Amino acid sequence: MGVMAAGCGMAAAYDDVLKAPLERNSCMVGEHQFMLLQPNVADLVIVTTDSLPGPEDPGVLLRVAAAFTGDDLRSVCGDHVVAGELRRGYDDVTCTGHLLAVGMRVCIRPNSDLDASVATAVKGGGYLFQQCLIVEDGVGRVERIPQAIRDREAHIIYRVACIMNDGSFAVIQGIDKMYCHEFIDGLVKLGVQQALYLDMGTWAYGWYREHNGAPIVELAPHFDNTRYQSNWLVVRSCY
Repeated sequence: MGVMAAGCGMAAAYDDVLKAPLERNSCMVGEHQFMLLQPNVADLVIVTTDSLPGPEDPGVLLRVAAAFTGDDLRSVCGDHVVAGELRRGYDDVTCTGHLLAVGMRVCIRPNSDLDASVATAVKGGGYLFQQCLIVEDGVGRVERIPQAIRDREAHIIYRVACIMNDGSFAVIQGIDKMYCHEFIDGLVKLGVQQALYLDMGTWAYGWYREHNGAPIVELAPHFDNTRYQSNWLVVRSCY
């Protein structure tokens, strides 16, 4: 697999029938356990704000909350692009990076590149959302996590979308309780090149399946705030 550019990669080709379309692996880093979810075949890595993608769609392999949702429980943090359509969101200083997906190309970039990425997403009919860029070029940036989150006690769950050192795309989630700096240190040791935070806390509900149409595996409890999720990162299978 070749890296398209710094912070960019391609969805892997499905050249081994023994591989699941989405693979789940667990890794220990020091005293903490991490879950890695990596698609082997996907035609899209998208963000949708139109409708909630449910488990009744057998082609959806992964669904997790993406950008932050505003205090009005409807607005999305940061301008974003859905199927080539630019949609305005509310401004927030925590938005330091973004995910760009056009076809099978997925990039995570700093917001210094935001204007160019938005233009690319609109022109290519792609997708884009903004979040906290907490690993940039293999360096952890814990200060980019909102202070209110850093000040809390150890959390049960942290989750990121990321580009690995080999250019592959993955969603990584902490399994046991840890502080945010422990999670970020673990990402760097796992070989993460770029990592974009995903909305968590009581917004953390999400799920995955390893094969088309298989039963879903929930990644977090279904909290009351789950009904207010406004946008999602979705991995959809080609097959």
